[in-house]
Amino acid sequence: MKEKEQVKEELEQAYQNIIESSDCLELCEDDDLSGVFLASPRDSYFDSERKVMIIGQETKGWRKNKCKIKYKLDFSLEAIRDSMDSTLETNNKKPGTSKFGQFYLKASKALTCNEVDSEHAALWSNQFCISYKKHSPIQSDKFLKIRDLSQRLLKAQFDILKPDVAIFTVGSGRDKYIKEALDYETVNVVVPKRLWHFKVGKTHCFRCNHPRWHGANEFLNQAIDLAGKCT
Repeated sequence: MKEKEQVKEELEQAYQNIIESSDCLELCEDDDLSGVFLASPRDSYFDSERKVMIIGQETKGWRKNKCKIKYKLDFSLEAIRDSMDSTLETNNKKPGTSKFGQFYLKASKALTCNEVDSEHAALWSNQFCISYKKHSPIQSDKFLKIRDLSQRLLKAQFDILKPDVAIFTVGSGRDKYIKEALDYETVNVVVPKRLWHFKVGKTHCFRCNHPRWHGANEFLNQAIDLAGKCT
């Protein structure tokens, strides 16, 4: 088994290769777009009984004026690490009124079975790595490039970090982007449009609604329950 530092370095290098080989320069020069979000695993992710990913939609206005990748057009490993470190710093903060943040803590604690850092041991990721005017990038005229970059980054996370369980809190309208990004097989459509169980390699995945949706809790809780039974 690879050492955790070796896996982290592999992820950093993959991020850099993806960003350098994408249209990231054009995306960074668009003032309507945010900085680049990069998911970052803690040591507790690797030390957990169950490795868990919690995937949101996109982070609104993410580090627009602080992201070195965006405002310095710096694609070095140092800039990659700076973005990843900021993800961990943000993840450390209390969720406040954020429904996604509250769900992340709940799912991480319930699923990772990590006695030291259960509330933050899950990997926090996003379906899209860039937001548009602090909202979904789907309305941006550069969406296809954002989509492609985001899907390559997400695939790298699955390939390198090899989670046991992943929960997508993105809603059924975004299923097509999951299917474009990952080589999947459906296990069960538990509740049409509300809860979809599928696998990516050995990873059990569950797609449910975003926690902001007023009826989401039932299906989010069901996703946690089903994920907890996966080995």
